[in-house]
Amino acid sequence: MYLENPNEANIIFTGKDKSKVLGAIYKIGKGHIVALPYLSYDEDKFVKYNEEEDQNYWTNEALEFGETLANCLLAIDQQLTQSSEKTPTPKWALELEFTSKRALEIQKLIHKNEKEIEDLNFRNRELNLELAEENVLNDLLFEQGKPLEKAVTKALTILGYHAENYDDGVLELDQIIISPEKLRFIGECEGKDSKDINITKFRQLLESLNADFARDEVQEKAFGIIFGNPQRLEEPKKRTLDFTQKCKIGAEREKIALVKTDELYSVANYLQEHKNDKFKKACRDAIIKGLGKVVKFPQIPKT
Repeated sequence: MYLENPNEANIIFTGKDKSKVLGAIYKIGKGHIVALPYLSYDEDKFVKYNEEEDQNYWTNEALEFGETLANCLLAIDQQLTQSSEKTPTPKWALELEFTSKRALEIQKLIHKNEKEIEDLNFRNRELNLELAEENVLNDLLFEQGKPLEKAVTKALTILGYHAENYDDGVLELDQIIISPEKLRFIGECEGKDSKDINITKFRQLLESLNADFARDEVQEKAFGIIFGNPQRLEEPKKRTLDFTQKCKIGAEREKIALVKTDELYSVANYLQEHKNDKFKKACRDAIIKGLGKVVKFPQIPKT
């Protein structure tokens, strides 16, 4: 969208065709009308769907964009408030014949600075994406749904597993996990705001294990792991719950490992910072030994 020949407006910028105005400010009484260009964004990158909660949510990239936009709007408001007594410069007053050499030099410096700012903002956007990826493990502490699944997958990769989501259009699994020892697992993830992980997720995992085993290419039934994040909104050291008694009894009967994601965070975070193949193997062994109960990871080595 664009404006054509706006009357009594301070024209901020135009398209290649100078008659097509994309940004302008109208002085209306003691206030202003600000015309901004269309804000275009990739909806697939900004909006994700949470199947468990049946609702959409903003991604980290979207939240970053929104924060930047909000800051821009505040800056516009502040600038207009400060200069509200000054008459907006008419379009004709911007012509070269009314512009001094020094003003042109200053404009060039401003454009140069704007280019440097643009370059820095671009670099910061890249760094923010790197930071978001670096902080994925933190989602093990407080997330649920897809963000928790992604964090668990990253943690398992750090521990030496090959882990990935599976979805063939009929069967969807949070994780199919292969250990270096060639053991195969199916993982299911669950986060609870203020409760422990209950039998519902346990039943879902049993169905997933059976459906996976029914596939023609699968010759041996996989082990099961529930990655639970109970009381996810509480600070980890203040949490008192983990898995319901029913869930623990079922896990013992079916030889399913129960993993608390805040404890998975501790070992994965250590291994992300320190190369220690012996400890990595000990963590995988703890999961095998934990089939049928709540997994207890080895104590993190002192550094």
